[in-house]
Amino acid sequence: MARRAAGASEPHAAQAARDVLAYGNALDAVVAGVLAAAAESPGVMLGPVQLLVGGPGVGLHAIDGRVRQPGIGVARPRGVVAGEAVPAPSRVGVPALPAALAVAHASLGSATLLRVAGPAIERARAVAPERARSVEAFARRGAAAMTDEGIAFELTAVAGRAASGLLTREDLAEVRPVLAACDERVLGASGVLTVPWRGQGGESDGSATHVVAAADAHGIVAVGCYEVPLDGVPVPALGLLAPFFAAPVRRGEPRVRPGEPRPAAAPIALRARRGLVDLALGIGHAGDADAALDRVVEALDQAPTVAEALSASGAGRAVAVVRTRETALTVAG
Repeated sequence: MARRAAGASEPHAAQAARDVLAYGNALDAVVAGVLAAAAESPGVMLGPVQLLVGGPGVGLHAIDGRVRQPGIGVARPRGVVAGEAVPAPSRVGVPALPAALAVAHASLGSATLLRVAGPAIERARAVAPERARSVEAFARRGAAAMTDEGIAFELTAVAGRAASGLLTREDLAEVRPVLAACDERVLGASGVLTVPWRGQGGESDGSATHVVAAADAHGIVAVGCYEVPLDGVPVPALGLLAPFFAAPVRRGEPRVRPGEPRPAAAPIALRARRGLVDLALGIGHAGDADAALDRVVEALDQAPTVAEALSASGAGRAVAVVRTRETALTVAG
């Protein structure tokens, strides 16, 4: 029987994750799936990512790659007056996805980042050569690629002060994703782990959110969520789209602190029992994705099978990978 498995709410992400599982671990596979999505869609690379990973020798970890509020190193602008049009560049935030994937991979991955990114680079070359160069720069340089002159110049040109935005080179250089260790003992009887910051900033629309999950032969299980936004500021030279996550400064209102994570749906979970992570779960492409995940988690304790619990989601595309001590299988996705 198979000892590794992967699934995703987008087929190209699922295929990339399965390909990388042949030589990498579960975290490598999830990173590969996210990068495949970034190769396919221009807005993924500059949007949010959130990850959960656990297993023997790894423990339980959550990685926060949500977009950050821009504006480090610049004085507060006068702000938008009520009734005045909000400039699109002022809604572009600081991408933390590259840094988050790099930190997660360096801490918990097994294959080289360039090899993990291989399927994504190949796909991007076929659909958007400029985007392929951006993905390959990240694969070779990690998060530092975002501060390279060619990339930083293009991002600040479309979303910096000269374009009525707030993005600065300092923002790009100082973004720090959070890699948080989690304790199974505080999860309660259900053993279900969600991201610790879940719900901060209120409910978030998950209709653009997608998920990818994987389990490897060594018992490591990982799940991640990212977004495929349709709206944003194009960055033609990079083949990317800078999505709208930042809060514009409004006259007479407090400014969101630069560096603050911006809200994003996080419909992902792991289940840990007696040191074994036996389930990775996510709900993609659902407006109420967080609530849909809660419904499935609640049903897990009552339904006889994971497949039946997934039917409680009521929306979106469920993704679930089940792991036992000897086997792994994709239940949905």
